[in-house]
Amino acid sequence: MLVRPIPGRLVSMLTRYVAVILAALLVFYVVREPVNVAVSHLHGHRDAAAADGGATSNQANPPKVLPFVGPEQPGVPGAAAKPEGQTPMSDEIPPYKKLYKPEPQKFEAIQEPFPWLTHNNKMPPVLDNNLPPEPHVPEPTPLFIGFTRNWPMLLQCVSSYIAAGWPPADIYIVENTGTFRSNKEQELTLQNPFYMNHTQLDILGVHILQTPTLLSFAQLQNYFLHTALQRGWPHFFWSHQDVLVFSDEEVRKKDRDHDHEQDPYATLYERAVGLMRYLGGDDKPPWATHFFAYDHLTLVNRDAYIDVGAWDTHIPFYASDCDMYLRLHWAGYWQPQSEAGLIFDVSAPLDDVGALFRFPGIHATFAGGKTGLDPAHAMYEAEVERERDLAAWVDREGETFQHLVHIAQRMQEAKWADQGVFRNTWQARQRGGHEEPFYRDPDGFSAGLDTMIEAGRRVFADKWGHRGCDLLDLGVEAEDAWRLERDWDISEGPGSEGGSWGKDWMGGGD
Repeated sequence: MLVRPIPGRLVSMLTRYVAVILAALLVFYVVREPVNVAVSHLHGHRDAAAADGGATSNQANPPKVLPFVGPEQPGVPGAAAKPEGQTPMSDEIPPYKKLYKPEPQKFEAIQEPFPWLTHNNKMPPVLDNNLPPEPHVPEPTPLFIGFTRNWPMLLQCVSSYIAAGWPPADIYIVENTGTFRSNKEQELTLQNPFYMNHTQLDILGVHILQTPTLLSFAQLQNYFLHTALQRGWPHFFWSHQDVLVFSDEEVRKKDRDHDHEQDPYATLYERAVGLMRYLGGDDKPPWATHFFAYDHLTLVNRDAYIDVGAWDTHIPFYASDCDMYLRLHWAGYWQPQSEAGLIFDVSAPLDDVGALFRFPGIHATFAGGKTGLDPAHAMYEAEVERERDLAAWVDREGETFQHLVHIAQRMQEAKWADQGVFRNTWQARQRGGHEEPFYRDPDGFSAGLDTMIEAGRRVFADKWGHRGCDLLDLGVEAEDAWRLERDWDISEGPGSEGGSWGKDWMGGGD
């Protein structure tokens, strides 16, 4: 076979193409790649500066000079030896040092709040005048009391309702501790803030419901509604655990739906039931809520709350009531208020809850409230003499209604002293339970709640465009939700601060 020689023109063309390809490879590997590496280093420094909130220009953040990296130290893979005599770099991260907060305030250990109940393990006797109706009234009258912290306060509240005549079988304690079955299985002790004594509540004859996890106030209210739906209760009552209640044993006022000619005295329970029947009359407007001492004791029309969408769980604590009651008002529901008995807002338990049942020898006292007058007061000696005479009576007969009410008034005044700055300190008085299930630091738990409270007020303010509950004074309406511009400069403060948070939703003052 003859091999023809390649023409010179073709050889010349191939030579040029090879030369161009070699030149391109040279440019890529020798010139372009080092430039890319340098640029990536530069961008890395600029991004880091921006992430720290600093300037991104080279003048403000010049690239760092990489330190000398010597050979690896023997036996330490990847560790570079520093040149002899070199000092540590100034930008090395110093060792972390834990700085602790000051020690929390110490409180005296919690004592057994009801020694008689602890020692006798039976239901305490209720005064004949305050016994609940027998047989039970035709209507269901459940009373929900939510509990998270401070067992003595809960036991005092429950005992006061029973002593005032509320049927124990109608009281439902909603354990909202977030400790699952720990209390039921007796794994928590008295000094634990979340301790609750199931045994003693069983003795008192009340029911216990347990939430599936720790709920906020708004979620707890929706749990009440859910339970009422599940059990077919069209109405229910609910109460705070930091109240002390009495049937008014001296009242002679005519109350609705009570025959005072046949029975001149009506208990707190009987008067509350009478109000419920009155509201259900054919000539009454649609109603949602009846307040007794605002919502310290509240009667709820379940379907009205469901109708307007129930409680807004984005507003977990404070301001949730403003949002709920305002939406009910705008929907045309009546929300009256009246008295059914004596209801006090307190922040301390009695030294012995047994005083509520008038046991001889058990005096109504509370921490910090032994006397009501200053020694320099003109009536101090007469007050001391009166207390001495009363003490002798209590030793023989038990506490009097008048003295119990007097002590409750003192307890309420103590809670709201100094404009109520310390009114919620009762929630963190127990400091024990460190080795027990679901332990939470009391101050840390309170700090978490404070953050949620602040966030809820911000949500309310953004929802209605205003910092405060006084929306009726401004002409705000239900359809304005999430549509109004803020009426304050957000750069001057968040929705949780300033404004008119001291106003209530009905237009009242601080």
